[in-house]
Amino acid sequence: MTAPARVEDVWPAGEPRFVAVGRLSRIRMFTRRDVDRWLAWPRHADPLYAAYNPRPMSGSTADAWWDDLRHRQKQRAFAIESLDRRMIGRIFLRHVSTTDGASVLGIDLDPSLLGLGYGTDALRAFLGYYFGPGGFRRMYLSVAAYNVRARRSYERCGFRYLGTHWDRLLCRDDVLDDPRCAEARPLLRRGPRGLEALTYDMVLDREAFPTASLVQAETQTTSGRTESFLRLRDRCVRSRRRRISV
Repeated sequence: MTAPARVEDVWPAGEPRFVAVGRLSRIRMFTRRDVDRWLAWPRHADPLYAAYNPRPMSGSTADAWWDDLRHRQKQRAFAIESLDRRMIGRIFLRHVSTTDGASVLGIDLDPSLLGLGYGTDALRAFLGYYFGPGGFRRMYLSVAAYNVRARRSYERCGFRYLGTHWDRLLCRDDVLDDPRCAEARPLLRRGPRGLEALTYDMVLDREAFPTASLVQAETQTTSGRTESFLRLRDRCVRSRRRRISV
């Protein structure tokens, strides 16, 4: 695989290193401090999404979670920031294969910002990096059939359906009787492993991702010449100067 370009060459010293910039968001490497930011997110009220709520963790437990993510699981983690510098989402690459140039996507967002376009914007920007400077050729993902919002986002980004399977759903068994889950009930079942959800498998190949997005990602990461990247860079420089002057 091709090594990512050095963002240090185009980004002001001392500022975060962003690998991709979208219209509403920007992507950088996930850090230990982002674990604490994630733990402070509001919780999902819908019981079907309870599995996305982080379990409470003390400082030492969060340290252990972070070390396990990087060293044992060997996941590649990225943070999604809003343009006002809030950490609003996470992107994970699991089961990374440098031989096949592929990985499995994991992504989640601050529950208070769902439905506002941040997820699609961030994923599109990240895919430009993933298939461009990142050097990958294919991305896989799995999504619960009842998660229509996420499925539509993936479809807009170019993912196609491969097949289906039943996956364990990590939430309370009584969701089948919860009136809030009535529409999703046909997509759920009690299986041998407990509650299960019908799940779609999807894939996106580099060839199917818009060439224009790859060119923009290459430019943003290696030369800094796109208008959005320059605006973002200049904004950070002005902000830093104001902090120094104060």
